[in-house]
Amino acid sequence: MKLLYVTSSSFSGSTLLAFLLNTHPDIFTVSEMEGWDYGEDEEFYCSCGNPLERCPFFSEVAQAFQHDSLPFAWRDFGTAYRLAKSERLNRYLTERLPWLGSSRLERLRDSVIAHTPGFAGRLRRHDQANKIFVRTALAYSKASVFVDGSKNPFRLRLLRRVRDFDLRVLYLIRDFRGVALSNMKTRGCDPRLATEIWLHDQSNILRVLAEFPGALHVYYEDLCEHVDDTLATIHRFVGQTPNPFPGSFKASEHHILGNTMRLEGDAKIRKNERWKSELSPEQLQTITSVAENFANSHVSHPLSDIIRHYLES
Repeated sequence: MKLLYVTSSSFSGSTLLAFLLNTHPDIFTVSEMEGWDYGEDEEFYCSCGNPLERCPFFSEVAQAFQHDSLPFAWRDFGTAYRLAKSERLNRYLTERLPWLGSSRLERLRDSVIAHTPGFAGRLRRHDQANKIFVRTALAYSKASVFVDGSKNPFRLRLLRRVRDFDLRVLYLIRDFRGVALSNMKTRGCDPRLATEIWLHDQSNILRVLAEFPGALHVYYEDLCEHVDDTLATIHRFVGQTPNPFPGSFKASEHHILGNTMRLEGDAKIRKNERWKSELSPEQLQTITSVAENFANSHVSHPLSDIIRHYLES
């Protein structure tokens, strides 16, 4: 099964990318493949307009999981690799090792966990859940490529273990000033911390991507400004004939989880550059200085090239 994995920071345009990719007849995605952690008393709607429990696609996924005796919940599909109940402990077991950030040690940890009774069984169960989800999605959509837009780079190492998947990787990048503004609004942090979060996320992504040579880098701004050319590059990357954007997302059936864009009515591409008007000169100066300092201190780091790309453009 051909699987395209999209890794990025939050607020980088992954929901937009999901809608655009879904307009290709041989590509299907729900974007957030692990589920969406909505409130227990909230009625959460799929992008098709139905509550998730009554969505025809997700109902079919639930039936497939039941048929294979796999646990399934509407807020948690069972496809996330959760080896411990504690979120912090689970991150230590499956993602970045705290304080160290060493790929070599993380791969050693992954190998130990994969051969540890208990953990090994949970890994196999999550592997099976991911296979059932992708297989059901491809059968439902009659597509040949599934796109997992879960974003977390460390999930790549876990999916690579699944022999059924022909894995490709796409790295989606957005201007750090736009992401910093979103971090400030949603996390309530100051401009410096908002930018440091972006730097931390990108550093982790690029560190993991070093293990996946050939990953495709896509800029959010190119996706908005040169949509057909950018989509054609992605389509060829996954072995598909380019298919131009039909002008509206509504030209295709969607079952996408993500931000409120999934429910918007006009279904048009709108590039988000609110940072140009909403950041004060002082905030913009702080954000730019933090990014520039990183680039100047890490001249040969691949993230510095991304920072310079945006500063020079």
